Amino acid sequence: MNIIVGTDGKPHSEKAVEFSFAYAKAFRGTLYIMYIVSPKAQEDKDKNIKNGMRVLGRAKIRASEVGVDIATLLEAGEPQDTILLAAEKLDADCIILGSSGEKSGLAKIMGSSVSDTIFKNANCTVVVVR
Repeated sequence: MNIIVGTDGKPHSEKAVEFSFAYAKAFRGTLYIMYIVSPKAQEDKDKNIKNGMRVLGRAKIRASEVGVDIATLLEAGEPQDTILLAAEKLDADCIILGSSGEKSGLAKIMGSSVSDTIFKNANCTVVVVR
């Protein structure tokens, strides 16, 4: 079983990462943890890449502590598109995402968040952790 979890290092996505460890253990899955640098953050690109490396490094340490093997992916692109593409390429059985339950920015206007878009368009199970 291939499992993808997206994280941006914020508390709601860190909950999803913790959940993904238990999920991967229970289903003996291969866990891929993704951090995506959005093209909207171009002016802070280096800062976001460093943050992504820090977040993924923390995930590796935590995974080692709980006995889960992971692969980390630092990608660039629109989060929902990048996660959906990775799910196709990796033949994912499950995508795990965190949600704060709040919409921000364009999602408030358009009525769709990253988790909403993935939930509606994924070809596999989607788990949203709150």
